[in-house]
Amino acid sequence: MSEEIKKTTRTISRREFLRDAGMVVGGTAVSSAFFLSACGEEVEVTKTVTTTAPDSTVTTTAPGATSTVTKTAADNTVTVTKYTCPVCNQEFDSLEALKAHYDAVHEEEITNLIKLTVNGRLYEVKVKPNETLQDTIRKQIGFTSPKDMCFGYGACGSCSVIVNGRPILSCMVLTSECDEATIETAEGIAATNNPLTESYVANFTPQCGYCTPGFFVTAKALLDHNPNPTEAEIREALAGNMCRCGTYPQHILAILEASSKQ
Repeated sequence: MSEEIKKTTRTISRREFLRDAGMVVGGTAVSSAFFLSACGEEVEVTKTVTTTAPDSTVTTTAPGATSTVTKTAADNTVTVTKYTCPVCNQEFDSLEALKAHYDAVHEEEITNLIKLTVNGRLYEVKVKPNETLQDTIRKQIGFTSPKDMCFGYGACGSCSVIVNGRPILSCMVLTSECDEATIETAEGIAATNNPLTESYVANFTPQCGYCTPGFFVTAKALLDHNPNPTEAEIREALAGNMCRCGTYPQHILAILEASSKQ
C-alpha cells in the first residue's frame, strides 16, 4: 500500500522581496540566494514529504528545484520537512542549517562588481542582488542625501536621484541593474553652483530639510529637459515628492526663479 507525496512550497517573487526586504521564516531572515532565484524562475525552497515505510526511490531534479523522495510500504507514517538550497540543490533538516550553508558556500558567488559614476567620480562596488541603489549610495559610497521617509515603499520621493538623466526612486531600484550608470545626487548638483541652489535658499524652501534633496534633484531633472517650465508643469514634475512641512509653494517659486537664471 502506498501513499502520495504531499508537498508544500515557499516561493518568493521579486516584488515580494522588495516589499519585505527578504523572506522571514520563524523570525530568521533568509539572505540573497532566495532573492537570486526570484530574479529568474521561482524556486521551491521548503517541502513536506509524507511517507509510509522502508523501501524507497529517490528522484533528483536540477539544482534549485525540489528533490522528491517517495517511500512505500506498510504501517508507519513519517512526515519530514526539508529545506533545499536553490543554488546547489543540497537538502538540510532546518532553515538555520540552510542559511549557514549559504553564508559559508554561496554568498561570495552571487556578489557582483558594479561600476557607477556618481557626481562625476567613478566607483567600483561589490553588491548583492537584493541591494538597492539607495543603500549603495548611502552606505558604500557615502552620499547621504537620498533619504528614506516611507520605509522603502517608493511613496515619498525623498530618495530620488538622477540616473542617466532621469529622476528615479533609488529605494525601488536594484544596484545590480545600474552597472555603468551615471548618477547625480543633491551633493553633486550643489557642487556645480547650479542656480537651483541659490534659489532654494533665497525662497526659504527647506523647513526640516529631510525631503528637500528629493525635490531638489527632481527639479534639476525637470530643468534639464524643460528649461522654462510653467507652474503647471512644475506641479506635475513634483507630484511624486512628499513634504511633511508643507513647503510645496516655495518649491514652485524656487524653480521658476532658477529657470529665469539659466
